Amino acid sequence: MKWLKRGLIALMLIGAFVLIVMDDPNAGLTRQSIHFNVGDNQLTGELILPEGTEAPNQCVVFVHGSGDVPTDAFGYYLPLWRVLAANGWCALSWNKPGVGESSGDWRAQSMQDRADEVAAAIRYLRQTLGLKDGKLGLMGFSQAGWVIPKVAHQVENIDFLISVGGAVNWMAQSEYSGRQRRLASGYSESAIAAEQAAEATVDALIQSGASYQQYLNHVNSNGNAPMSEAFWQFVQRNWASDVTADLIDLEVPTLALFGARDAYVDSDKTASTYHQLLANAPLPFYHVRMFEKADHSLLRTDNIANAHSERHRWLTLARIWWQGEAAFADGVMPCLTSWLAQFESGRPTQTNICAPEQLSDVKPVLNADTTQG
Repeated sequence: MKWLKRGLIALMLIGAFVLIVMDDPNAGLTRQSIHFNVGDNQLTGELILPEGTEAPNQCVVFVHGSGDVPTDAFGYYLPLWRVLAANGWCALSWNKPGVGESSGDWRAQSMQDRADEVAAAIRYLRQTLGLKDGKLGLMGFSQAGWVIPKVAHQVENIDFLISVGGAVNWMAQSEYSGRQRRLASGYSESAIAAEQAAEATVDALIQSGASYQQYLNHVNSNGNAPMSEAFWQFVQRNWASDVTADLIDLEVPTLALFGARDAYVDSDKTASTYHQLLANAPLPFYHVRMFEKADHSLLRTDNIANAHSERHRWLTLARIWWQGEAAFADGVMPCLTSWLAQFESGRPTQTNICAPEQLSDVKPVLNADTTQG
């Protein structure tokens, strides 16, 4: 805790320095506070408009990944918002339930609950904030890969989806992430196998619907630190999450982006699965792209680092505060810009978005350029 406090103080000083001597991170943006209700929760957030714009006419709704994520994802979204604004797009984002001034608890949600929340945000954006019939897309990160396809099935007039580092299956993703964390920590293959076997017994309890007390009895007997009861219940609600069925039936143009140095999702296997599933979907077109020197968040990296450590996460945020758009891997921002440009009028069927011959550090996944419909 002492190290963490020192680190937080240092990062606050770095952030203050950036704000003083570097360009204003909010340059080109107009940020408006918003709030809307979903069930018993009042959620607070922001509508981010291009500077000089009074009302949205085309907008991207940001859907968070896992954990206690605030409106701007600790600053990670700012470079993305600036790119959107420079191309005439607004953004809508909010604090997760129980984060900031939002009421509720995100750990009490299923993936369907999260989809219902996004649907409520879309209604608020169209009916109250003035988007009306303007172009609208969803951009979801990590865990949101299980959320945004559900929204597309239940809300009409969504023009596109952008998935960043989405997984296919919850349990498979958890196993991969755990293995990468142990490899980064120097575990031997035998030690990894032993810990995975121990985790398998906990997974069996989760899937059986065991009580929290049963789980505590199990982990205490092994001398391991337990997860909280709220998070235990969150995992029990969501362990069966799998995007397969939602992707097969998808009818909304989709851009799926992956980093080859992902410590949380097996990007090669997942990107190929996305391609295979989307190839059978009735959607007009899709693109699956892998960025060679990118991590789970599409930030520039040469290695699968120990991204699970608190120290690494804070250093990553410091990079974003310092470098802005330059912190992202080569090709990411041009890819995003090219994708958005297609939706200025009508529903396009362009097939060369993010093509390797156009952008450096990008490769296709199988035949992901195929135009559908």
